[in-house]
Amino acid sequence: MLKSVAHKDITWIDIQNPKPADIKYLRKNFNFHELVLEELMHPGHRPKVEHHDDYIFLILYYPAFNKIKKETFPREIDILVTKTHIITSHSEAIIPIKTLFEQIGQYATAKKEYMSESTGHLLFYIVNGILENALVKLEHIENEVNYIESEIFKGEEHRMVLEISVAKRDIIDFRRILAPQASVIESLADDGLKFFGNELKPHFEDLRGTFGIVWNEIQDHRETIQALAETNESLLSTKINEIIKVLTVFSVIFMPLTLIASIWGMNINKMPLTSANGFWVIIGIMAGVLVSMIGYFKKKRWL
Repeated sequence: MLKSVAHKDITWIDIQNPKPADIKYLRKNFNFHELVLEELMHPGHRPKVEHHDDYIFLILYYPAFNKIKKETFPREIDILVTKTHIITSHSEAIIPIKTLFEQIGQYATAKKEYMSESTGHLLFYIVNGILENALVKLEHIENEVNYIESEIFKGEEHRMVLEISVAKRDIIDFRRILAPQASVIESLADDGLKFFGNELKPHFEDLRGTFGIVWNEIQDHRETIQALAETNESLLSTKINEIIKVLTVFSVIFMPLTLIASIWGMNINKMPLTSANGFWVIIGIMAGVLVSMIGYFKKKRWL
C-alpha cells in the first residue's frame, strides 16, 4: 500500500507491504538501480547504507517487542532518499514511522516543522524517531531487571532462574538488532554530509549521540542482569549447601545410633546386656552418644 504526503518541494512516500505495482511505480518515476528495487521486495539480513550519485539507500531494523513471548525481534525498514523525495518501505507497521507520517498528514504545523527544510532533515526526524522509540522499548527490560532484583532478595531465587533467562534472551536479541546499525549511523554522520551538506552535521551528530545513549543503556542492562544472575546463583548455592549441611549432620549423628541398634538387633545368643534392664541401658548409651555428638557439632559451629 503506497501513501504519500507533500510539502513545498519535499514528498514522503510510505509503502507498507510493497507489491510489484509499487516497485513498478518507483521504477517509472525514479532512477533507482534495479538491485535496490529488488531489495525492497525481499527482506535483507543486515543493516547497510549505500551512497549513490543522486540518492542514498538505507536498510535499518526496528526492535519490536512481543509481550506474549517476551522477546524482541527485528522489523526491516528500507529508506531511499533523493534531494526531493523520501521513500520508506516496510512489510509491517513501524510505530515511529506511522506516528510521524500521520502527524504530518493531519496537522499543518507538523508538516511545516518536519518538511520545510530538506529531505536530509526529514531523514533525521525519521531515524531519530526510530532510535528514541528504541530507547522507550528498553523500559520493559529495565522494569523486568528491577522486578528480578526485587524478587531475588525476597527469597524467590528458584523462580527467578527462568525470569533471568528470559531477560537475558531479550537483551541479547536487542543487542543483536542494534549493534550492526552503528556503522550505518557512523556513515550518515560522516559520508552523509557529502550528499546533504554541512548544515546537517549537528543533526547527524545528534543521531550518533542518541544511538550511543541507546547502546549504553542496553549495555548497562546486560551487565546488571549478568550480576543478578551471579547473585541468584550464589544465593541458590548457599541455600543448597545449607540443606546438604543439615542433612549431612543428621546422617552423621544417627550413623552410630544405627550401628548400636543394628548390633543389638542381631539374632544370636548370649548378647551382652540381655537382662531385663538391658533395653534401657542401650537406650541410655544411644542417648549419651546423641548428646555428645550434638555438643561436639555445636562446639565446631556446624549447627
